[in-house]
Amino acid sequence: MAQRKYVFSEGIFTAHNIRSLGAAAILEILIALGVAGILIWEQLHPAPPPPPIVTPAMEIPPNPPPPPPPPPNQPIKPDIPNPQPLSEVPPIPTPVPTPDAVPPSPPSPPPVPVQNPVNTANIEAEFMSACKAAIEQQALGHYPLDAIKQGETGTVKVSFDYVNGVVSNIKVDRSSGSRSLDRGAAAAVQSASCPPKPAELAGVNHFIVDVLYTLGG
Repeated sequence: MAQRKYVFSEGIFTAHNIRSLGAAAILEILIALGVAGILIWEQLHPAPPPPPIVTPAMEIPPNPPPPPPPPPNQPIKPDIPNPQPLSEVPPIPTPVPTPDAVPPSPPSPPPVPVQNPVNTANIEAEFMSACKAAIEQQALGHYPLDAIKQGETGTVKVSFDYVNGVVSNIKVDRSSGSRSLDRGAAAAVQSASCPPKPAELAGVNHFIVDVLYTLGG
């Protein structure tokens, strides 16, 4: 069996070679430290950005000049128009009245037709005479029996309203002294058939009549 032979070259690990390897390793370490230092420096101190490129469109216009100061306050002069020359107006001729001129007299008004005045007093007297006759006819025809027995007579003044043929609001304005005769007079006015009221007395509605009570005659 053949024996293996390990060949070691003792010359590889000489002192010179060890020093050369150590120097190379140190150099590489220094280079690595230098590169690392450069990278750290660049991270801590980044490079400034490049200046922006200014195009003509992006140029900022210069500031405008400040406005001039305002002028000092000056009094405003009113605009007074020039006076126009006055022209003379010719007088207007007017006729001068003569002293002998007489104004024309105004026309006389047309004659007013004369109407005969209506004597309403006579018409009312005639109407009341007819009403009194109708009332006394009722009063004497229905003479109160108690007044007859006691022989009572007298005159009763009675007022009443007469509108559209209807008698109302009968009152004894002056008593005869007998209550029976007063009641009989009021009843006579209520039941009497008075004539229609004339048209001339359309505005007269209140009337007064004296009712006479007498015996034996």
